[in-house]
Amino acid sequence: MDEVDQQALTGAVIKRHNLDLGELWLDYVALGGDASEQQIRDYTAGAAGLSEKERDALSQAVNEHCAAAGLGVRAPFSDSPLEQLDSKPQDPYSSK
Repeated sequence: MDEVDQQALTGAVIKRHNLDLGELWLDYVALGGDASEQQIRDYTAGAAGLSEKERDALSQAVNEHCAAAGLGVRAPFSDSPLEQLDSKPQDPYSSK
């Protein structure tokens, strides 16, 4: 999946589920993310980019929040095929 698609879809999942960016950022950092909270806010708003590693760490944090809340839609990883995004909910620890 290209960077622009991943950014748009991750931002859409965050917005759709009204996820708290402050909480996501804390979990993202715990997963090894290095971007600031403001960089994450800018990324999810489509105003800045992140490296593949940072995008995938954020997707992992988003997916863990979604899984804990029983929400079906998940954020994609950089290696997620675009056509599989509408399929059944995936394990939050899976990139496929």
